[in-house]
Amino acid sequence: MIVSIASMKGGVGKSSITALLARRIVDQQRASVLVIDMDPQRGATILMLGPKVGSKIQPPTIYDVLVNTLERNPPTPAFMQAIRRSPYHDDIYLLPATGELGRLTRTDAPANLLKTALTVHTLSKDLLVILDSGSNHVLCEMCIAAADLVFIPVTLSPQSGVPTINTLKTCLIHSTHAGGLIPIMVGKAGWQKGTMDTWRAKLQTAESLHTMGTEVLSPMPFSQTIVRGKWRWGKIPQRFHPTLDEMISMIFSHPAWIKPDMYDEEPWHSMFMETDERITA
Repeated sequence: MIVSIASMKGGVGKSSITALLARRIVDQQRASVLVIDMDPQRGATILMLGPKVGSKIQPPTIYDVLVNTLERNPPTPAFMQAIRRSPYHDDIYLLPATGELGRLTRTDAPANLLKTALTVHTLSKDLLVILDSGSNHVLCEMCIAAADLVFIPVTLSPQSGVPTINTLKTCLIHSTHAGGLIPIMVGKAGWQKGTMDTWRAKLQTAESLHTMGTEVLSPMPFSQTIVRGKWRWGKIPQRFHPTLDEMISMIFSHPAWIKPDMYDEEPWHSMFMETDERITA
């Protein structure tokens, strides 16, 4: 199953939510997780591998996989060679990004490019793929087109309106289920809580969201501590559990998720039993 954390608005916490969701899922032993970073700024790459490794990634990366697909070459080992195992958890894997990914935004790359790339490579059904879309509209659309389920972070600001609407429209274009909006609170200002409650209540009555089957999830309170990833070695703060658990409930009740006990297939983690420097980096 493929889940996308997507928004055409930058700075709404997509990379942090991606990393938190991955960690929460493996902590609950629900599935192995492959995070695919589709942001040239490498937010998820740095969070999942650490700043020293994440900022010095060498090819192959998701860019090489997509270029290979764009040029209609047969599947190559580059896909598996590009995957790294996170040092923070043995069941979290990452297909990293570099700044090269931005080159695809200046080409006529089709919206289904990522979907095609993921289709031609065999992925175990016990694997949950989470896409961090970045905010570029070309890459964001690729993530939405490839996904079974989309979550859209949105901040309490006028600047979020148009990018959020455009993200929802893209979900409609590609017939991808926008499962939920994630209201984001930044900081601990008391006034924000009351305003957020009112704003969330209005969103919950929006007819367009009801028509799309899109819920408004519990607000997620952000801080610089979360953005910098200090939680990676320890426990996820309790205040994030309600939102993450609502997301997880939607994911594992979605028709695209097939329970591991319903098929006979080599599990995902068995592909990486032979340790090498690339996987453990």
